[in-house]
Amino acid sequence: MKGLLRGIGYFLLYMVFTIAIQVVLSIVIVQIAAGMGIAGQTQIEDFANKNILGMTIVSGLLTILFLYFLFKIPKKDIRKEWQLNSFAFRDLIKACLLSFSLSSLFSLLTLNADIENSRLITDSAQYYSSMVPYMGTIFMVINLLVIAPAAEELALRGIVYTRIEKELKPIVAIIVSAVLFGLMHFMAGGIILVAGAAIMGLIFGLLMYKYRSLWLCIIAHICANLSNFIYSKEQFASSGLKIGLVCVFSVTFLAVLIWIFSEKRQRTKESRGLFY
Repeated sequence: MKGLLRGIGYFLLYMVFTIAIQVVLSIVIVQIAAGMGIAGQTQIEDFANKNILGMTIVSGLLTILFLYFLFKIPKKDIRKEWQLNSFAFRDLIKACLLSFSLSSLFSLLTLNADIENSRLITDSAQYYSSMVPYMGTIFMVINLLVIAPAAEELALRGIVYTRIEKELKPIVAIIVSAVLFGLMHFMAGGIILVAGAAIMGLIFGLLMYKYRSLWLCIIAHICANLSNFIYSKEQFASSGLKIGLVCVFSVTFLAVLIWIFSEKRQRTKESRGLFY
């Protein structure tokens, strides 16, 4: 029980720090807007929304540094604590196929869903690109393919999962870290994104259990986020193409999942069964 409480405690600390940083950054943006002569609540809010992508990147970087020093200052072995282990190339292929196929399924099935935060991020990227060509695209790549995967996997699989698994069954660590992973996406996309993130969190947890490598989970997360750059309503307006891709990714996901479950897990002194 202590492991569960410790894991949830670290998650709450992560969320509190992230929210606090975002509040501070919002105040800074308001001050910058005032310094630029922007007046009026509506104009200031519009200026803040245009810079939400930049604030997200800065917030993510500071969160990673916070978690690093949280473990480094007490002189803990970060490599061991966070399971920063190497992995086999074939395991990487399986992890990437599994995460990308599931993420693609979610993206295709929710193309018509209106996720407000995603729209704000896209508008912010367009704002940056209007100032400097491709700056918004570069920021999107940094945010979705570097900062978010590193920060979220470090918090949920590197810290929460490992704290819980030390004292409870691995399946508990997988489920709890997945649920928390889903809940942290509520503000970003409501119940739809919570459900999708929770299911994806189960996959990341499974990968952590099977391969004992946070690096592998981070790369799998990067592959999952690639779908944000691929699918759009305009490109997949044809229901036939959409249905075809859904079928392909469904078969791919199930095949890789069966492949992963059918292989024997490498045994170590710390190895445990999924349910014991």
